[in-house]
Amino acid sequence: MPKINLLDKSVYELIAAGEVIERPSSVIKELAENSIDAGAASITVEIKRGGISYLRVTDDGCGISHEDIPTAFMRHATSKVYTQDDLDSINTLGFRGEALASVCAVSRVELLTKQREDQLGSIYRIEAGEPVEYDRAGCADGTTIIIRDLFYNTPARLKFLKKDVTEGNYCASVIEKLALSHPGISFRFIRDGRQTMLSSGDGEYYSAVYAVFGKQFAAGLIPVENVYQNTAVTGYVSSPLFTRANRSMQNFFVNGRSVKSPLCCAALEEAFRNTIMVGKFPSCVLCVNTDPSQVDANIHPTKTEVRFTNEKIVFDAVYFAVKNALMGYDESREIKLNTAAPARTENIPQPERARTSEPLRTASAHVIEEPPKTMPIPSGRDAVIYPQEKREPPKFTLRQETPQPVQFTQPLPAAEQTYMPELVPAKKPEPKETPLADLPGFAFLSEKSFAKKPEPVPQEPTPEISQERPKEQIRVVGELFKTYIVCESTEGMILIDKHAAHERVNFERLKKGFDSSAQLLMQPEEVYLTPEEFNGMSEYADKLAQVGIIMEFTDGKARVTGLPQMLDKVPPAEIVECIAKIVSQGNTNAEGELFDDMLHTVACKASIRGNEDNDILELQVLAQEVFNNSDIRYCPHGRPVMTQISRKQIERYFGRVT
Repeated sequence: MPKINLLDKSVYELIAAGEVIERPSSVIKELAENSIDAGAASITVEIKRGGISYLRVTDDGCGISHEDIPTAFMRHATSKVYTQDDLDSINTLGFRGEALASVCAVSRVELLTKQREDQLGSIYRIEAGEPVEYDRAGCADGTTIIIRDLFYNTPARLKFLKKDVTEGNYCASVIEKLALSHPGISFRFIRDGRQTMLSSGDGEYYSAVYAVFGKQFAAGLIPVENVYQNTAVTGYVSSPLFTRANRSMQNFFVNGRSVKSPLCCAALEEAFRNTIMVGKFPSCVLCVNTDPSQVDANIHPTKTEVRFTNEKIVFDAVYFAVKNALMGYDESREIKLNTAAPARTENIPQPERARTSEPLRTASAHVIEEPPKTMPIPSGRDAVIYPQEKREPPKFTLRQETPQPVQFTQPLPAAEQTYMPELVPAKKPEPKETPLADLPGFAFLSEKSFAKKPEPVPQEPTPEISQERPKEQIRVVGELFKTYIVCESTEGMILIDKHAAHERVNFERLKKGFDSSAQLLMQPEEVYLTPEEFNGMSEYADKLAQVGIIMEFTDGKARVTGLPQMLDKVPPAEIVECIAKIVSQGNTNAEGELFDDMLHTVACKASIRGNEDNDILELQVLAQEVFNNSDIRYCPHGRPVMTQISRKQIERYFGRVT
């Protein structure tokens, strides 16, 4: 057995740092949470190159005393937990004392801090866990931490980082979560010298949601506020009209901490049951505040998961809060009519206007008298009832014309009496050409003089008889349940699932390059995506362009500028959300399968749907194409497209054959 040795400090600090610091966004999360615990009212985060080369977090909190600075960078050093009993009621975001020690182990750290009661601040530089500078310095109240060259001493971790844009999006996601969970703090995010987000910090949840998600998302929100057994639930949920194709916009916060809670997610969707379509998910920003002693936040290194002592209370609190908000939300819109009394006029019967919209009647048509339309009887004191006058049918005067008799020399056959004779224009007599032999001076010429020697006629090859049978034509009889096309063929009856069939047809066209030309939108439509979705969609921008989906990705925002013509009736946001769900959850190594999934989504959105009224000619074209193409028998999801019942089976069922 190998000898057991005690790991060197530099080694175990790197191992410990790998559990806490995964990427630049992890550093921002730890440092920003420390700023929140310090009582900051304004926090500024600045990154360069996705936070890999430069990262700065500045706050106006209480600061760190000059004497405690070296201790703060030691492992398991914290000012938030003192005894074992404090673990049962943690009110702060950080409590383990590992953040600063892990950060300084894998980067170059510079600290500037000053307390309000101090005249001078402090500066502290540390690299790879070793102090470099420790002195007094002039600085503003609060704390500023600058991180340079993250993972410079751990190349193994550095090579697993993604592109600068991707890492920057992860950092933006952390700031957005903190801004939503703490609306009373103003967050400012600077990315490569440009400010991309700024929250007001006025303490209103709606202001924070507006700053993070934008006007379009904030416009369709329903406020939520309820208290159930000492558990308060506040925030906003989306209306049933504004749903998404995934759960990426479900944000839950427990005691100010952003968490991933399947319990809260289940309660939210249970409250929305029977109000939204199947396959759609609501969005929310819900803050759950409960007794800290009933919550265990120390079950995951990233502190993104929590455990409740009584899960039923939390479930019911979220459920009833959302359900009450939906019940109070009235989808109907009141229509206000102009109730102002019109100007009174004398009750004088007006002559009936001529009906110019009626079709013209021929002289031979029968005149049918329509029943007279009764005028509505007025009500009230001033009502005047006039006797109904008997109306005589209008008289028509027929114009008599004397027909010209037609003389025939011979009686027409019975078969030709029902048709008009075809008028053939008379042919002009062609001038006769005089032969050259009849002309004077050309008597020696004859027909043999102009005769050519017969040329050998090449024998044409015998045309091959095509063995290909003509394609059979089918006839659409109708629809069944507005979902299945009923067709008739020479061999029996055919049932076709119109949605599945159209989806497979569109998929094959897209895969072969047909119907994928982009149609530019008159105005680009902005679609909000989570950082994970944004990263995936930006990486596959070229693939999306091949399908006809043209998008722009700038400043962390996604805009749709072009769509295929087949998707002209589908909202762009719905298409992008469905594709983003596939990209964010798919395997990036299997690019072919991922691209096929994108095509499936586009083909599905462009297809006709069940319970949809369609023209019989449209169904005829679709059914004929499916019947003639033997490859279209299953949809892209594996469901059958058509089934056939033979004529013999039908006749056997009715007892016509044995």
